[in-house]
Amino acid sequence: MIKSYSLIKAGCYLGTRWFVRKIVGRDRLPKSGSVIITPSHSSLVDGVILTSLINISRLSPTHTIVQEDPFAHPVFGYMLRSARCIPLSRTRKDSIVEMFKVALGYLGKGDVVMIFPEGHLNNGESLRLPRPGAALLALESGAPILPLGLRGTRDIHETGGKFHFHKRAEVHYGKLIDTTALSLQYHSSSKARRKELVDELSMRMMKQIAELSGLQLHRRMK
Repeated sequence: MIKSYSLIKAGCYLGTRWFVRKIVGRDRLPKSGSVIITPSHSSLVDGVILTSLINISRLSPTHTIVQEDPFAHPVFGYMLRSARCIPLSRTRKDSIVEMFKVALGYLGKGDVVMIFPEGHLNNGESLRLPRPGAALLALESGAPILPLGLRGTRDIHETGGKFHFHKRAEVHYGKLIDTTALSLQYHSSSKARRKELVDELSMRMMKQIAELSGLQLHRRMK
């Protein structure tokens, strides 16, 4: 596993050097300690680019939450497991429970967990409504959230289209959201108040992501 992870890091480095032309706010990524990365999601290359950048900056693996289907592929599955990604099937409750258990375990050890709050690719113009997973992880763990905005990744590869290797992307790091006090409040609140806290934190996070990515908020969040 160590050798395979080293190969993943080497590939990440080369991929990042090739596809990223501009990085804004790189110093906002904590050098140590747990953090939940929440990026915009317009292209299938988003995860590769961000995992590359964060692995290089932190010199440790980024545990990205990924749909479980690619894990069954002999090549992609090996790469995802080597990169220590976390599989998820939203249609199975046991998979969701296991994802939270594994992700919280990594956060408890001071690692990085990356989750795309939109859940699926957006249309490149406006963000999707956020799913509650990112906010729930933060409120359960007390780990801070670092919103990220990606620009230009859809030009590199659009779903169902070809790769355009001459295109370049931008990565914009947001301001760290401290969830320590919110987490304490969450754990001592009623079920109804917990839902409100999840919604409030999700809104705060998505507003940053919209600004960083240059995309519009979903119409129901305006």
